Amino acid sequence: MELREYQNDAIEKLRVAMRNGNRHIILQAACGAGKTIIGAEIIRLSLEREKKVLFLQNRRDLVKQTVQKLEDYGLGDQLGIIMAGEDTYLSKPVQVVSIQTYVRRIKIGYKWIHPADLVIFDECHSSVAPTYKQIVDLYTKNARVLGLTATPCRADGRGLGQIYDEIVPCIGINELIEMNYLVPMVHYGPAKPDLEQIKITAGDYNKKQLGHVMDQPKLVGDIFDNWIDIANEKRTIIFAVNVKHSKHIRDLFNRRGVTCEHIDAHTKDDDRVGIYDRFERGDTRVLTNVGICTEGSDFPFVECIVIARPTKSYGRFIQMAGRGLRPYPEKSSCTLLDHSGCIEEHGFVDDPMVWSLSDKEKAWKKPGRKLEKPPLTCDMCHFVFKGRRCPQCGYEIPDYGKKIEALEAKLEQKGKGKKKEPTPNDKRIFAGMLEWYRLKKGYQNGWLVHKYKSKFGHWPRGNKNVEPIEPDQAFLNWITYQNIRFAKSKKKLEMENEKVYG
Repeated sequence: MELREYQNDAIEKLRVAMRNGNRHIILQAACGAGKTIIGAEIIRLSLEREKKVLFLQNRRDLVKQTVQKLEDYGLGDQLGIIMAGEDTYLSKPVQVVSIQTYVRRIKIGYKWIHPADLVIFDECHSSVAPTYKQIVDLYTKNARVLGLTATPCRADGRGLGQIYDEIVPCIGINELIEMNYLVPMVHYGPAKPDLEQIKITAGDYNKKQLGHVMDQPKLVGDIFDNWIDIANEKRTIIFAVNVKHSKHIRDLFNRRGVTCEHIDAHTKDDDRVGIYDRFERGDTRVLTNVGICTEGSDFPFVECIVIARPTKSYGRFIQMAGRGLRPYPEKSSCTLLDHSGCIEEHGFVDDPMVWSLSDKEKAWKKPGRKLEKPPLTCDMCHFVFKGRRCPQCGYEIPDYGKKIEALEAKLEQKGKGKKKEPTPNDKRIFAGMLEWYRLKKGYQNGWLVHKYKSKFGHWPRGNKNVEPIEPDQAFLNWITYQNIRFAKSKKKLEMENEKVYG
C-alpha cells in the first residue's frame, strides 16, 4: 500500500523525535488522516529490525478493526491477538491487544507480558486513565511508546505531559478537506440549550444534570423537526447524553416514521454487528448512541451528525463531529446539526488547532483566535457562518458589530448567557407580517398559525385578528427560505413515490 506524502512525512518526523531522545511520543493526526496505516508502516519497519510490537486498543470492535487493517497491509502472518474469546499466539512478534483483557492477564503471570520494543497506543488521549497507565508504566524502561490520536488531551481538557515527551503534528482537518481526503462540514445551529446552571465536573458538564436538561420532550422534538427540515433522509449519527436520552430520541424518530436504532456500551456484540449492518445498508436511517460511535469508528456513508450532547471538551466535540467527514461515493459534504452549543463554544470543525502537552491548562488553542470573528447563526435558516450575510439564504445580520461584540463576550465567559428571546411585541409584529403576506397570496387562515409555530415553536396566543403589517426584508428572506425548503421536500417525496409506485 502506497502511503500519502503527509503520512511519509509524519514517519520521518517521528524518527527525528526519537533520535532526539524522546521515548514517549504522540502522533497527532486529524480524524481520517489514516493513523492506523501510519502505525502499520511503523510496525513493518520495526519488524525489519526484528523488533516486537504491542498495539493497544480499548474496545473489542476496534481490536478486530485494527487486525483487519494490519492484515490488509500484509502483516497478517506476524499478528497475534490477546482478547477474551480469541485464540492466542504469544509467539507472534506483533500482538494486537484489548487493554481490559491485557490488564487482567498480566496480573495472572509473567508469561502474558509481551516483550515489546514498541508500544503503540491507539486513541492515546485515554492513556492517563489508571487502568491504561498500568500498561504504559510496565513498558516505560524497556520500550518506546507511540500514542496515536486526533485529540491529544484528557477528558478534562488538559494535556498529556504526565506520560508523553513530545507531540508530532501530522495534518489538520482543514488540510485534508483541501486535498479531498475529507468532505467539507456544513454547520447548522438550530438550537442551543440553557446550560448556565449546570455544574462543571472534571472539566466538563455534570453528566447527571446534563441528562436532566437535555432529555426534555421539546428538545428531543426539536432534534427530529430540524433533522426533517435540514437533513431529511441522510444517514445520520446522533450523539446523546445518556442511555435514557438516546432511547427517547430513537423512539420519537420511529414513531414519526424514520427508522432509528440505539447503541450503547451494553449492547451485545452480535446485536451491535446487526445494527451496524442495517445502518450501512440503509435499512436504518438514523443511529443514536452514547459514547460508542466516536473514536476509531468508521462510517464513511454517514452524511449528517447531530450533536445533542453538550461538552466543554474540544476533543470530545471533534471525536463526535469527525465521524461524518470521510468521503464516500456521491457524498459531497456532511451536515452538522448542533443542538448543544458546541459550535459557539469551540468554533468550526475544520478550524486549525495547535496542541500542547501542558497538564496545567487546556491542551488546545487556535492560532490567531482573538483576531477572528466568531461564527454567527442565521436567524432565518440556522446556518452557521462567519461574516455579515448568510451564504445559505442571503439574510443580512442586523446590528452585525453589536452581535459580534456580544458573542465574543459570551465566549470569554465560557459560553454563559442566554440567547435573546423574542418579546411579545416581536411576535405580534411577525404575526402581522404573516397576515399581510397571507392576504396577498390568498392563503387560508391555517397557513398563518402553522408558519407562526414553525418560527416560534408554539401556536399563536393573543394574536387573533391581527392587523396586517407590511413585511421587512428579514421576513421576506425567511419566507423565501421556507418556500425553497418546502419545494425541495415536495420534489423529493414525488421522486420517492415514483420509485415505489412507478
